[in-house]
Amino acid sequence: MTPHAVTPHAVTPHAATRRAVALRVLHCIYDDPANPWVGGGGAVRVREIYRRLTASADVAVTVATGNFPGARDATVDGVDYVRLGARGPYVWSRATYARAATALLREAAYDAAVLDFSAYAPIPVPQGRPVGITVHHLSGPTARARWGRGTGALVERVERRLLRRGRRFTVDARAMLAPLADCVAPHAPVEVVPAGVDDDLFTIERRPEGYLLYLGRVDVFQKGLDTLLAAMATLVRDRPTLELRIAGRGREAERVRAMARALDLVPNVRVLGPVSDDERRALLAGAAVQVLPSRFEGFGMAAAEAMAAGVPLVATTAGSLPEVVDAPNGGVLVPPDDAPALAAAVAALLDDDAARAALGTTARASAARFRWTAIARSHLAFLHRVASDHAAGE
Repeated sequence: MTPHAVTPHAVTPHAATRRAVALRVLHCIYDDPANPWVGGGGAVRVREIYRRLTASADVAVTVATGNFPGARDATVDGVDYVRLGARGPYVWSRATYARAATALLREAAYDAAVLDFSAYAPIPVPQGRPVGITVHHLSGPTARARWGRGTGALVERVERRLLRRGRRFTVDARAMLAPLADCVAPHAPVEVVPAGVDDDLFTIERRPEGYLLYLGRVDVFQKGLDTLLAAMATLVRDRPTLELRIAGRGREAERVRAMARALDLVPNVRVLGPVSDDERRALLAGAAVQVLPSRFEGFGMAAAEAMAAGVPLVATTAGSLPEVVDAPNGGVLVPPDDAPALAAAVAALLDDDAARAALGTTARASAARFRWTAIARSHLAFLHRVASDHAAGE
């Protein structure tokens, strides 16, 4: 399939030719774990849910992602991945993905489809087809701060218009229920199906080495990395050898390095970029404290993963993070955009070995809510409800 080709048979799962299936599923999401621009928690959620469903249920799954440099169509863990749109540049990749995914949802053969919603890749859900929508967060409330008043207002209008077309929804956390209710059609069902964490994170043997860790997408605005660096500038006054390691994919790694230089933090900040699963485990094993200074979060997978690994966590009260972190069990919460509060909370943990050890124990217990096996079962039930709605003509 060429980068722009979209045909109904392109999403007929290869697995369906090998065995009888009860449910043919199409999932459209721009993100992918290997996408150098956007490879966040939503992409990991899709990968982990469907690899379990294809192994344990009569389900054949095609995931249609955006295209990116080096991307190829492939079957991974029983899931067929197809790439839509151009391989770059980023804005053109997103725009062409949205056009191709719109056609695919309209024309392809499937029993249930799910659209991972984003106002930045506007895809109108086709009417009369079995399509559910997963909403991780709303872009409208933050678009004005990110892009300015005019662009922000446009994003909000587009988002509301697209969401009104949906018939059934999932969100990652209860915190999203009220904001989404203002955007969707009256009485549209919305259920909570959170993200999850790998079972092997619970087995990590902690060997703290004293560094701070940020593990997640490198996005200065959403993830509050400017606030984190400002807090780090305060912390190194009393701890001149303290190190912050920033790991993850994203388009703003060089911007973060420049900000660190401007704050004279070059000896203290290491921007590692993307890391492998083994490297991620090693970072979680060695971190003294993990920091998640987000301005908004749909779920906060990095928080749940830190908790499962037993890493003491300092996060903000943004979005669903209070629900995930379950303070004081899973971590310490501070307001977003508050560098002094962030620095003070981190310093308090660094100075109290007993508090860090206790927090690691309670965090692991709290994170048991997010094991992927249970999440996959909940998502499968949602898929069946999407298919049943269509069969019933709703």
